[in-house]
Amino acid sequence: MKLITKIGLSAVAISALLLTGCNQQPKKISAAQLSYRSASLDDNVPTAKIDYKRAAAGSSQRFKRAFQDAPPMIPHDVEGMLPIQQGNNQCLGCHMPDVAPSVGATPIPQSHFTNFRPDTHIGADGKLVKDGQEVDNTSDRKVAKFKKLNHLYQGRFNCSQCHAPQANVQPLVDNKFTPDYKKGGEFKSSLDDMSVLEGVE
Repeated sequence: MKLITKIGLSAVAISALLLTGCNQQPKKISAAQLSYRSASLDDNVPTAKIDYKRAAAGSSQRFKRAFQDAPPMIPHDVEGMLPIQQGNNQCLGCHMPDVAPSVGATPIPQSHFTNFRPDTHIGADGKLVKDGQEVDNTSDRKVAKFKKLNHLYQGRFNCSQCHAPQANVQPLVDNKFTPDYKKGGEFKSSLDDMSVLEGVE
């Protein structure tokens, strides 16, 4: 009997809390509270001036990669180096593998001297041909025959499509991610030994 009474009283207390809570208006959150800039999205708030100035190339401290084999961020000043053009790429002066060790730069990995794209064309009979084999669908070939080159693959000439300079700003949200590097992977690519194909059948 005592147990039933306790359960009954508990049910009454919970009902009272629920009814009281239901009568209250929900708390409204403004657009400014949802924004890291603490302003409504409708307001024309000027963005902070971002400073990309850093130490000159050769005297800057490298950043650890975000994760194993992530494109390394550019730790040095890029004034006058951007935009990169196919016929004018100042990055190559220091980052080519034969020069990089002598100037303390990160060498361009072998993956950038490799053409992974299959040789694709339409055959005489109108069929699609990839790497010498007729295919019905472009995705029928899972792994293309890759070709090592003695020059930078031109699909990689624009370094800044993957590698970006870093501004001198504090992030609004701290990054709690902890990468799991292979030995030395925080500063070195493991793609030099073409492990880019590791696990591919």
